[in-house]
Amino acid sequence: MTTRPTVGGSRFPETNREIRGHDFYPPEGILSQIPPLYATEDVPLLDTEVHLHYFAGGMDWYVAELDPESGLAFGWACITDGEWGYFTLPEIEELRIQGLFVIERDLSFGKKRAGDIIRIASTVAPRK
Repeated sequence: MTTRPTVGGSRFPETNREIRGHDFYPPEGILSQIPPLYATEDVPLLDTEVHLHYFAGGMDWYVAELDPESGLAFGWACITDGEWGYFTLPEIEELRIQGLFVIERDLSFGKKRAGDIIRIASTVAPRK
């Protein structure tokens, strides 16, 4: 098990690093650009910037805000039905789907507006 430093100096274990074949947590330069929790709460959901994408099979987690000390993130997640809410990166990192598959970080993902991500845009009603 390797440990990856995150913003603010906290450390989270990477229990599935060997199986995954790459780091679950992105480099410090990317992590430091993610807004803290509640920083985008006044931004319309479809205009919210998404910084990270994690996936396994048909499941997705998109990170818009992050508390680097706890790993608590706000973003859009889809296990069966997509919705905005909170999830923790350390818990997602530990997941093993049917004991075989791990959650992957989309290494080619770059910061995007949520409304430009088809899977999110097709499920989000405008905020009133």
